[in-house]
Amino acid sequence: MFSRGAVRRTKMQGVKSLASDTISFSGVIEAKSGETIEHALVTGFYIDEHWLLSHLSSANTRITLVAEHRLNEQLGDSRVTRITPPKPKASVQIMHSKLMILYFASHMRFVVSTASMTPYGWSVVQNAVFIQDFPRAKGRVYTANSFSLALAYALHDLSVPHELIGLLNEVKFADARAHIVTTVPSGAGGNMEEYGAERLARVLKEAGADPENQGLDDIDEFRPNGRLYCVGSSLGPLDDKWLRDMYVCAHGLSPLKLGWPGVKTLPNSLVDIGVAFHTQQQVEQCRYGSEVGEQHIYAQRKAYEDKKFPHSAMVRLEPVVDKTLVHAKVILARMGESQRAGWMYIGSHNFTPAAWGRMNSKSYYSNNYEFGVVLCNVEYSSDSSSVRWDGREVPLPFKLTWEPYGRSDTPYLK
Repeated sequence: MFSRGAVRRTKMQGVKSLASDTISFSGVIEAKSGETIEHALVTGFYIDEHWLLSHLSSANTRITLVAEHRLNEQLGDSRVTRITPPKPKASVQIMHSKLMILYFASHMRFVVSTASMTPYGWSVVQNAVFIQDFPRAKGRVYTANSFSLALAYALHDLSVPHELIGLLNEVKFADARAHIVTTVPSGAGGNMEEYGAERLARVLKEAGADPENQGLDDIDEFRPNGRLYCVGSSLGPLDDKWLRDMYVCAHGLSPLKLGWPGVKTLPNSLVDIGVAFHTQQQVEQCRYGSEVGEQHIYAQRKAYEDKKFPHSAMVRLEPVVDKTLVHAKVILARMGESQRAGWMYIGSHNFTPAAWGRMNSKSYYSNNYEFGVVLCNVEYSSDSSSVRWDGREVPLPFKLTWEPYGRSDTPYLK
């Protein structure tokens, strides 16, 4: 069912929905063939071990956990290996990647979600999940490609044991069509141009996502043609300069390689970005209680009230299920004159400098471990009501609206 890759919404507690649109955590880890998971690699900001291991109950399933916070640790379970990747500046850097790799006898399941690994994360806040199955043949070594190499490097960055990374050799990734984008905290990796916003720009350039700006060498030749709709559950210290850098990267161009800070010559009026975030009122009206917002939605009051914050970029985030909250991290990019084609990102990256990195004239700085995928050749309907990828509609957990904040609207602040 996931052989060619699919995006799903997570199933909401007490809400009826089409089976083709939503998926539960049980559905994610279940194999149609009835096979048992031999090894599960699970990463997350929060991992509720008691809840997770109740789903991964087979005595034959080995489990590797990479997390920032572990809730209800099951210390007596010998099946479990626990890892915390290195953080050179631990007081400000976090492990936020949300990735699962499930090894069955006949295939490997690749899962990128926006949900924390907790029961609430999969049932009372809306998230998005990308899933693809790849054939596996034990003892065989398949030829590596750009996807498998990017995945291996990402696992290495997360300090995943080499023997587990080595299992990727048994997997045939020829049908992979998603592009992996990761971030590591500054100081934890090597060449920072391989991560975050710089990695996004490189992926989009290699995929030819914006033919109009392909191969530019100077920012003065840049022809902005994109519109970005950026959804997240965290709101950080944004400013016009950072939005300009991200906007250039969204066209497959690197601000650092275009003679930064020359990118400053791009007028703010041409940076077409909507930052979608829940309002205070929406959190207060959540059907599951406002405490859900306290646990899953975060915006820095100091950052939002800073005079440099681009308040005009804020737009309302409308969930597809009324009076619920969206925890997804998604970027939708509409490119070109018609705005009918483009790309989308789904993963753990919130639309913040901590997740995507911040550039200056000589360097790039980021705070977090993040993981996500970019899907190219996305199609948008003329009335902005739907998104399609691979010929199928993408069931997003939010509506494709572009309604600016009203005068009385403020994001949910802490």
